[in-house]
Amino acid sequence: MEFTNIINENIDMNVKIYINENICISCGICEEVCPFGLPERNSKNKYEITRPDLCTECSACSRNCPVEAIFLKEVKGCGCLWDVKRRNKSKLDGNGDCGDSCCG
Repeated sequence: MEFTNIINENIDMNVKIYINENICISCGICEEVCPFGLPERNSKNKYEITRPDLCTECSACSRNCPVEAIFLKEVKGCGCLWDVKRRNKSKLDGNGDCGDSCCG
């Protein structure tokens, strides 16, 4: 099954995670927040997920992407890292407890 995203690209619905390189601004936040380091910079200086089967659907990448370039077919995801940017800032500032992640 396929669906069409907002810029008329067909995306295979069997893939659980996909980074749209036409929307990606190469900020690197997805790479930074993924607990497993799945997003990788490719030869076009954009990010891609080469091993989507390893994704735990925690949603850290998709919820922290500033341009919503990441499609995540979240089925069993825990969402425990949805606010990872805020947690990292709190940890660096010494103003908060990062808590534990159920993803790792």
